[in-house]
Amino acid sequence: MEVTTAKALSMLALGVGSFITGMLPASFTEGARRKHPLLISTLLCFGAGVLLSTSLLHMLPEAREKLPLHSELMLCVGFFLVYLVDEIVHLFYGGMGHGPHPNPGYGSGEQTTLLTRGLRGNDGEMDRCCGDTGTQRMCHVSHTPPCNRSSSGVIGLLCALFVHSLLEGLAIGLQETTAQVLLLLAAVASHKYVVGFCLGVELCATFAGRLCMHITCILLFSGGSVVGIGIGAGVDSIGSIKDSIAVPIMQALAAGTLLYVTVSEVLPRERATWHERKRIAGIAQLAAVTVGFALMYLTTTYLGK
Repeated sequence: MEVTTAKALSMLALGVGSFITGMLPASFTEGARRKHPLLISTLLCFGAGVLLSTSLLHMLPEAREKLPLHSELMLCVGFFLVYLVDEIVHLFYGGMGHGPHPNPGYGSGEQTTLLTRGLRGNDGEMDRCCGDTGTQRMCHVSHTPPCNRSSSGVIGLLCALFVHSLLEGLAIGLQETTAQVLLLLAAVASHKYVVGFCLGVELCATFAGRLCMHITCILLFSGGSVVGIGIGAGVDSIGSIKDSIAVPIMQALAAGTLLYVTVSEVLPRERATWHERKRIAGIAQLAAVTVGFALMYLTTTYLGK
């Protein structure tokens, strides 16, 4: 097989494959979302584990190879950059539709209720948690779902994944032999399909009923690798980018973006939503995060090398 043919095959496999996996969650019916809301939440937590592992165990080490002194700093810059954008959006549009509201990710249409209020008795003891009447203990999770259904978090997530896909595609396009192209294709596809599915679940939760928006986001995500391969294969002089400091900087910034979306948006939202509804849900969510993290770690370790 010619190296050009291998690169064309890689573009097709990554583009079409990641689009299919990203659209797969959209095939969940509305009835299924209403009937199994906890399942949808655990899928979102699974995706959070995948993104967390992708950020800290895949993207950051790649950035550290060429930017050993400042990769962690760039990760923090990416984190605070999305934090800043999120707060700016909240500053100007925070009064529009924020606060307790229906969770579109589950399609239940039910209003998120606050079963717990700041109850402080005459004896001045700590508030009761989750409506307990016997045991008084401090809550470890906010009962109010954070106002993070705005598009800023999803846009940050999509931008980070697009940059990461673009750089991975560029690496494939710069390979000089068929064997190298196919080996790197297997490594990239092994985790890109998983990340695509997790992105699709998050889009279903954020843009429920907006199929066109879902398709647009998945097209951008799946097209990142295709564009990267095309650039790497079509421009001979692009090889100098391999040693450019811009690549690890972009990789570290994207890692910081994923870290923010995971620990400041997805996980707090899901934990708060289910904290009072079903106590066993917290264990299920933790297990889902752990499985997603471990799966991505094993994939990166044994298939990405």
